[in-house]
Amino acid sequence: MLAAMLVETLMGLAAPWPLKVVLDNVVGRTRLPHWLDGFLRSVLGGGGKAQIALFAAIGFIVIAAIGAVASYIDSYTSETVSQGVAHDLRMRTYHHLQRLSLSYYDKHRVGASLSTLTSDIDTIQDFASSGTLGILVDILSVFGMFVLMFWLNWAFALLAAAVTPFLLWFVSRHKRALKNATKDMRSNESEMVAVEMFGLESQRVVEAFGAQELEESRLNQVSHATVQSALRTRKIKAFLSPVVAVTVAASTAFVLWRGAGLEVVGAMTAG
Repeated sequence: MLAAMLVETLMGLAAPWPLKVVLDNVVGRTRLPHWLDGFLRSVLGGGGKAQIALFAAIGFIVIAAIGAVASYIDSYTSETVSQGVAHDLRMRTYHHLQRLSLSYYDKHRVGASLSTLTSDIDTIQDFASSGTLGILVDILSVFGMFVLMFWLNWAFALLAAAVTPFLLWFVSRHKRALKNATKDMRSNESEMVAVEMFGLESQRVVEAFGAQELEESRLNQVSHATVQSALRTRKIKAFLSPVVAVTVAASTAFVLWRGAGLEVVGAMTAG
């Protein structure tokens, strides 16, 4: 899985390279490196712009194909691991619940334990499958991009990375609030499942005493609390995304402006 992840990251970093070749060596007047020019002459029979464009097109397809295969292997392997983790966690949790004292079940709702066995473990499984994979690939991609940028032009790379401390500070500041809001939402969801399960299991008693409105009132109360906690969680997430997007857009605009200026004076190529 690690090898496939590294290959996927490398292909993601290499994806813009064919466009760079087209801009610099086909549209522009920059000459190819000697080793690449010799390779084109030996393989494609020439080093003209038509051969360079063909080589860039083939390279684009090859990079995309290798990246797709690596992504498939990575996704399937991570899903296999996450399903195994979920199975082990589910069995360990059930084993623990089976050996708790009867007094525990007198004080706690069965619905809360059922929610832990289902939705909570599913959340962990989804994170292990998709979240962890995405985080690792993004970290490797960002690290690779910064390495390439510093290798090409360290001063320009510092300008592009100047916004990173602000983003780290902003996200870390709201991390605790998001964590607490998510915890409250999960707790309310477990309580809602417990109320629903208790009401349905006791349906004969509820109908015998005419307590339908009482059970609906209990469910309405816990459901309303679940909605409010979910909205608080979404509010924090909705606030984070636009701020990060605008900050990244401002940084990108500055990089484009500065990069265009360096290209005009001949310090950088368009590619």
